[in-house]
Amino acid sequence: MDRRTLIGGIAGAGAVLAGGPLFARDAIASDDVALTVGTRETRLFRTRPAKPRGVALFSTGHGSWPEKYALLTRHLAEQGWVVLSPLHVDSMRHPDRATFTMQASFGERMADMGAAAAVAAKDYPGLPVIAVGHSFGTLTSLCLGGALSYIAPFRAPAVKAVLGFSTPGKIPGLIQPSAYTSLAVPAMIVTGTADTVPGFVKNPADHLFVGQTAGKSAYTIVAKDGGHELVADGAAMARLAPAVDLFLAAYGRGDAKAAAQLKDWTAPDGDRFVVKAA
Repeated sequence: MDRRTLIGGIAGAGAVLAGGPLFARDAIASDDVALTVGTRETRLFRTRPAKPRGVALFSTGHGSWPEKYALLTRHLAEQGWVVLSPLHVDSMRHPDRATFTMQASFGERMADMGAAAAVAAKDYPGLPVIAVGHSFGTLTSLCLGGALSYIAPFRAPAVKAVLGFSTPGKIPGLIQPSAYTSLAVPAMIVTGTADTVPGFVKNPADHLFVGQTAGKSAYTIVAKDGGHELVADGAAMARLAPAVDLFLAAYGRGDAKAAAQLKDWTAPDGDRFVVKAA
């Protein structure tokens, strides 16, 4: 069933992300539609501004679901990005979750994003495309940018930049030393000094690995006391939104002025901003 509503959003969140919205809250629509992925079907959640300026392919964290990220997706839409987010098979809200192992879900995630990219090409031809993710979804998005090429050619040619909130860390056997050297587009990773994941990330510094080894320009923001759910922390996101918006304008839409401003951006007291030039 196709559900259509106007985004009311999280209470008070409209003033939380201070990125200079291009579109008012009531100009942004949200719905979900059927998405065919090979021989199966899932849902594609869409957050859409009145006049799109680009498309963001969004991948959620393991076990999560698109609606949980309303704070971020609405902010992206306010900046002109249509957000397309598939409901992955590992989501706790996916009806067939029990039939997929975690290993199998990785391949299904990539298939989901390929299907979402096809929707972007069909419905929004000519608009720039970026990949955005959280945790396991960050790895998914980095793969769209060319990462993990030793596993398969995951690169989605339309993707111009990758924005990731946290990472899955240095998963043994999966994240090899060369994991991100094949990254073909600029990336920004947003993490925090308390960003750990039980069973996966014991050391918050593991999230810095992308920026340290990326084959293209990489930007890393480390928020003081930020945890793995930093993406839902309105106060922290308000501090970091200016850099995020500059990154997406610079590398998503090719804004040279924004690129220059990003390199000169200074992190708020207590936070860190690390720039790695390709």
